[in-house]
Amino acid sequence: MNRRPRNPIIPGTLTERTGTLPILRRAVREINRRFDGLEQQVLEVFGRIRTYSLNDAARAVLYALTPDEMAALNGELQAALDYWIATGRERAQSFWWSAFVSEASQLGTAQTAANLTNLSEAYAAGRSLATILFSEPYRNRVGLAQVKSYEHWTGQSAAIRSELAQIIGSAVADGRNPKDVTTFISERLDVSRSKAKAFAQTDITDSLRQARWAESDAATEEFGLNIAELWTSALLPTTRPWHASRHGEVYTTAQVREFYSQRGNRYQCHCSQTECLLDGDGKPILTDRLKAAMAKEKKDWKPSP
Repeated sequence: MNRRPRNPIIPGTLTERTGTLPILRRAVREINRRFDGLEQQVLEVFGRIRTYSLNDAARAVLYALTPDEMAALNGELQAALDYWIATGRERAQSFWWSAFVSEASQLGTAQTAANLTNLSEAYAAGRSLATILFSEPYRNRVGLAQVKSYEHWTGQSAAIRSELAQIIGSAVADGRNPKDVTTFISERLDVSRSKAKAFAQTDITDSLRQARWAESDAATEEFGLNIAELWTSALLPTTRPWHASRHGEVYTTAQVREFYSQRGNRYQCHCSQTECLLDGDGKPILTDRLKAAMAKEKKDWKPSP
């Protein structure tokens, strides 16, 4: 008696396929909290610079800032950035962003483990989520992902410090009105905040996908399962056409990794991949209902004009 095909468990929604939205929301709240604190501290540092003959209508302002004081000011900017963004350059494992990478990796691993447990009796009998999470390969993968993210944030911190120092240095040299300078500082920090949020979305979803691919590869090697990656596109109006066109298609993990290594495909992508089994002819084992539903979703998708 042939076993009725079981569909893979597809998490998320039509517009957010990874299921990482709750993690991202918490991450954005934390980014906002940190940038709010950073902005307040930077403006306080700038506000302590002495000025002469200041009035609101002044075209030029004389700042009483010696070279030694400018060096001290740069040190204060660095201290503020270390506190709010780089957290004193602590080791990656205790870095504030590492918790989000760890949570996304664990969620991706749990999604794959639940999915393969549903699809394969051999996997269900031979592998558990707890065993995976305490394994050395898993811990090493998460550790590498955390180090990579840590390097991004410390690089971002250095870039922001350079920009702020340039803004303040130019303002002092040009005698710009302090009110204009504080506005410019806030605007530049808002740009950095937006970049931080974009990175958060990319890093969290990428961490989840990387975890899924790794567990899929491990299951293939350990149990000899014939696994493919069923592409589930996030069919948003802003989804890139070459992402949406993959919806419902199947790929190897190597092909998926190659795709995400090109054309900036990993950035701001909400798509995911879900493991499915292949039959003897190499075709995905899916119910006709699921195949029809995914074909309709792709057909109904409307990109932004």
